[in-house]
Amino acid sequence: MRIAVIGSGSVGEGLARAWSALGHSVVIGSRSPESERMVSLVAEIGNGVEAAGLSASVTGADVIVLAVPWGAVEQSISRLGDVSGRVLIDATNPIARGLKLDVGHTSSGGERVAEWAVGARVVKALNIVDARLLDGRKLDGREISIPICGHDADAKRVVIALIAELGFDVVDAGGLDSSRLLEPLTLLMIRLSMKKSLGNEIGFRVLRE
Repeated sequence: MRIAVIGSGSVGEGLARAWSALGHSVVIGSRSPESERMVSLVAEIGNGVEAAGLSASVTGADVIVLAVPWGAVEQSISRLGDVSGRVLIDATNPIARGLKLDVGHTSSGGERVAEWAVGARVVKALNIVDARLLDGRKLDGREISIPICGHDADAKRVVIALIAELGFDVVDAGGLDSSRLLEPLTLLMIRLSMKKSLGNEIGFRVLRE
């Protein structure tokens, strides 16, 4: 599968590494794909990973992953071009200064992404996981749970398969409006992680029979 990862921060880099290691064709979308940093990053990851400008990166991609800071989300989407009908994984969180949500209660970052990415089949996923754990490693001998949500059932099936392939326990949390519940969980995870009393790497797990 060809995956366009928009963003080269810790989450984008982690996903590019993990999926390319599994044999997927990965291109990292960047505003400066020819920069020294991007050239070095692509060479270091290997596995055929490429870098391209934002609009070029999504050409021919089966799945687009949005992994940029919240402040850059709307502009990044506008530079992708027409994404109608495309599967778009929103891995972002609408976090403002002071570790507060920029949008919530009656809307969410995921729903805003769907408004900006007109016609895209948006699935909120991978926003509640430490970037250092994107290789799917287990904690306490258990898989980390990754809740996802979206309105398009076919798009969710694609996303569930990709995330499960990484070694995570995927939980379908319903429609895209469930982003209003998932995004605040990121703040809890960050605050628990910052305390360090639980260790440097933490994750959530949904237990069921």
